[in-house]
Amino acid sequence: MKSESKKNVSRRDFLRQGSAVVAGAASIAALGAPAIVSAQNVNSKITFGMLGSGSRGCSILDAIARHSQSIVTDVCDIYLPHLEAARKAAANDKVRTTENWQEVLERKDVDALIIGAPLYLHVPMSIAGLESGKHVFSEKSMGLNMKQINAMLASANKHSDLTYLVGYQSRLNENLEMIRNLIAEGSFGKITQFYCHFDRNQTWKKDGLEGKWDRLLNWRLYKEYCGGLLTEVVTHELDQVLSILGTKPKNAACQGEIMVYHDGREHHDSIMGTWKMEDGVMGVGTAHLSNGSQGSGFTLLGTHGTIESYGGKLKLYWEKAARHLDTVGVKHKFTKVKMGQSLDEDESPNSTPAKVIEFAVDSNYQDATAREFEHFYDCVLNGAKPIMDAASCHESSVMALMAYESSMNDGKSYTRDDVLAMG
Repeated sequence: MKSESKKNVSRRDFLRQGSAVVAGAASIAALGAPAIVSAQNVNSKITFGMLGSGSRGCSILDAIARHSQSIVTDVCDIYLPHLEAARKAAANDKVRTTENWQEVLERKDVDALIIGAPLYLHVPMSIAGLESGKHVFSEKSMGLNMKQINAMLASANKHSDLTYLVGYQSRLNENLEMIRNLIAEGSFGKITQFYCHFDRNQTWKKDGLEGKWDRLLNWRLYKEYCGGLLTEVVTHELDQVLSILGTKPKNAACQGEIMVYHDGREHHDSIMGTWKMEDGVMGVGTAHLSNGSQGSGFTLLGTHGTIESYGGKLKLYWEKAARHLDTVGVKHKFTKVKMGQSLDEDESPNSTPAKVIEFAVDSNYQDATAREFEHFYDCVLNGAKPIMDAASCHESSVMALMAYESSMNDGKSYTRDDVLAMG
């Protein structure tokens, strides 16, 4: 049942959802956070418990250490070196540590959770967190498979009085807003194709680990823990494309191969796939771990121009030769566009200067992470609607899973309905 009080939630009402205001005040103060006296106490902080404090978890801790709105009171990890690193990064010398994540859920003085564990744990931890009355920030992707992401969507809907947000931080990028506006104005005509990529030169494998830790800490390499390149990195670019186009994938086909790292891993180190969207737009997605020259980003191809987005930078091109399209009824505002350079017939985006727009925050990893937590605070304390909400993140997961299932089955084409039926 949807709460009527989520809009402009007071600090006092917020804490009633997950903490005992009076009984918990003393314990919160003991952890280095000021006691909650009233909703007007400007020193009040959201108390966070972090579940999973590997490299991404510690990066989050570093990014939010600057924030006055929150304090991390608990960190949890099963690997002691990770736990010690998080203890140091928590910006709270009284932070509690544990190897048992259920202990954090039982704490009445923890208001919200940060889920930084491997993908297969995102949904179990998030659902348990909502059930315990805590707000949840979960890293992407939403879940490992259709059963998980369906269960997560149902739980988020059930607990709509609590904030559940998935860490697709790129949705908050200023360049996405500009792209949407340009496309809505018709400046790039009809979008017909997209290309997204995420390229790195790294093995993803941590060496020198003994016993169970070799598999547990190299979780990105194995099917039981995640969906490899598609759920761990390409999903960011797919999510942005979905957010811009406002459509859904109809079918996908993806090839995958272990090209370089023959070390016992189950996931491919190189993938290339295609999607066809319900509105006919066609797309290509690639990723690999043996060449980092292209980095990460996406390109949108329209009848009147090209949009390239990567590293907090937009490159915009328009094509003079596209003006004839108005004779066949393709609407555009090309002749009214004053920014950027136009392409002649013998030119290409690789050889012609573009209109370049840079966004400082979007190009800085830590600043972008800090911004997504500012959005989380706004949702929790002021009732703002999460931009990275359960319903839309469910769609991003479906798009990634369509290609993943195909890549693990010799490139067999999978429709959206095929994958939905797996839930």
